Amino acid sequence: MLLVLALLLIPWMGYKYVREVKVFLQQGQEDALLLTARAISTVFHDRSDLFNPQTGVPDILGDESDLYAHQLTRYLQVDGDPQDWGDQITQLQSYTGDRRLACTADYDPESLGFSQVLGYRNQFLYSLLLVTDSKPVFRDPTFRRLDNSDHVRLTIQDPGGQLRRYVLTARKPGRMSIYQVDDEWRYPISGDPIDVITAVRADFDGGYNVEVRIPRYMLSAQTGLAFAVADVDDPEKREVEKIITTMPEVDSKSIGRLLLHSPEIAKILHGLDKPDARIWILDSEQRVRAVVGSLSSAGRASRQRELRRDSQSWIQKQLSRLFELILESPTEQFEDISPQESYRRDEIFHTALVGSPVAGRRPSLDRRAEIIMAAQPIWSGNKVLGAVVVEQSNNELLALQQAALQDVATVTVLVFLFVTAALLIFASRLTLRISRLRNTTESAITPEGRVRRGRIETGQEAGDEIGDLSRSISSMLNRLTQYTRYLEGMPDTLAHELRNPLNVVNSSLDNLYKEVPEAVSSKYMERAQNGINRLRSILTNLTEAANLEDALRDESRERINLADLVSSYVEGYRLSHPHHDFDLQIHDKPLLIDGSPDQIAQMLDKLADNALDFSSKDSPISVNLKRLNGSALISVANHGPSLPEHMRERLFDPMISVGKTNAKQSHLGLGLYVVRLIAEFHNGTVDARNRGDDQGAVVTVALPLVR
Repeated sequence: MLLVLALLLIPWMGYKYVREVKVFLQQGQEDALLLTARAISTVFHDRSDLFNPQTGVPDILGDESDLYAHQLTRYLQVDGDPQDWGDQITQLQSYTGDRRLACTADYDPESLGFSQVLGYRNQFLYSLLLVTDSKPVFRDPTFRRLDNSDHVRLTIQDPGGQLRRYVLTARKPGRMSIYQVDDEWRYPISGDPIDVITAVRADFDGGYNVEVRIPRYMLSAQTGLAFAVADVDDPEKREVEKIITTMPEVDSKSIGRLLLHSPEIAKILHGLDKPDARIWILDSEQRVRAVVGSLSSAGRASRQRELRRDSQSWIQKQLSRLFELILESPTEQFEDISPQESYRRDEIFHTALVGSPVAGRRPSLDRRAEIIMAAQPIWSGNKVLGAVVVEQSNNELLALQQAALQDVATVTVLVFLFVTAALLIFASRLTLRISRLRNTTESAITPEGRVRRGRIETGQEAGDEIGDLSRSISSMLNRLTQYTRYLEGMPDTLAHELRNPLNVVNSSLDNLYKEVPEAVSSKYMERAQNGINRLRSILTNLTEAANLEDALRDESRERINLADLVSSYVEGYRLSHPHHDFDLQIHDKPLLIDGSPDQIAQMLDKLADNALDFSSKDSPISVNLKRLNGSALISVANHGPSLPEHMRERLFDPMISVGKTNAKQSHLGLGLYVVRLIAEFHNGTVDARNRGDDQGAVVTVALPLVR
């Protein structure tokens, strides 16, 4: 698994690579936008006529009374409804009591005020006035004067300075009457209204709207234009009480200019429109002359994403949906500077107007996208007329980056899964082979350390390191088998070789007794006889275990009542050892097992001898027989020394002894080993532990009962 996790370096390297590619592509996009800006600026070089100061200048940089008309994107129906204006309604300019006001000192801004927006489309100029009037008063047709009711005043100044004044008045909501009036705004010059200008009034609670349409032929680049709202509150006196105008002063002779986008610049820009980019043309005062294009690429990005998905497989589609949840997708909709802006104060524009091409980046207004910008100055000789600025969002780069990351992640996932599966299969196969070799090796040797077979078959034919290990283990087992057989045959060999010298020594002692009768009372003769007896005991014990293993292989089994066998055996021991008390407790009768009575008797004999050898003088030997979980438990306990803790697990191994009682007896540690062999022959177990009072030991044999 650690090796598999190391594969995570692949997506990290891919991520670093994609980030470097993104930086490279951003630099390439900046260079491309600079080339575009340079190409566009070439079209405007030495065209000072396109930068006429009377056109293309926003109101915020013109005189205080200048009016700015926005290009309309839809057809307007003159009905007084502001809903037709769409996004242009956000360009309303307010005129209230804090500016352009002629009224008394007690003027209430809530009683009168208006907001205005101008727009142009095709051959008409449109104006929308949203008037706040707490007491609207309609015209009384019985009066010849036109200033006896609420009305709108329109002033148009031709290039020669001649003023034409118009009054827009109404007797009721709907179509308004328009008259050209005298300098006092009182009487019409002619008795008939004019119909080239159209105006409609729509009332609402707290005021009214006035929508006006003026033919463009009445206006020009040098035309001055002004609007004013006159308020009459008393329907009896019908006197004008307040006037709010777009001019600095009501009686001012300075008429504000009508400012439009430069039509020639806009026409040229439409021919140079770049997809998913916005082009700005600014004059030397950083005033917007024309704007074309859009930064939004939502439609095209969505189509590209759909086309990409259509070409993907089912697995790739599912992974793409997953990655879109994890990875941050580029924002297709974001809020940025309105193309209706009339002035740009960005540092990049200032640098371009100084005469230096420049590229840079800025966040969108809502900081959901990054905008890449490139600016190029427009020259007329040695003078900078303005600048071309091309803007484009980096959404396309982010989309490419996300697609690249998705591809890298997809390939990584597939490679990760493939390599993981391959490594797991390889590791599982390796583990299985090693496990088989381990199990075969363990089964080749008994828990006691005896070799069952001298060769293992697992992995013998393999040509790798595991096969070599298997052959090495087989060779080791073969040598160990030969040595084990040598050790197993040693007791019989020793017994055979030692019996002849022992017989010679024993017969010699007997002859010595006959020839020298007084030698019987010699202590040296007694020691010699004891030595011979000990040697005979050692030989008997050595051959007993080996012979027992051979005998158990061919031993037959029969049904035995263990309770009767133990009871009769303990009675016999009581008779043969009158100096020791044997305490027998049998909890259940009968207790039937399948086994060999002779071997069970031999096992009991070894248990009793072991208890007698290590018991204290005159202490009882306890024999307990009971049933527990389908087994018969035979426990033999004695009072005496406790078992060393480090020897408890080795007591039933051959040649292990914890001590001896006297010099006449020799303990080779084969008694309990014989007990274990007989117990295992009957599918049982044997255990030794200290008594609860640590005043002796308890050996327990568990034999399975017949069902």
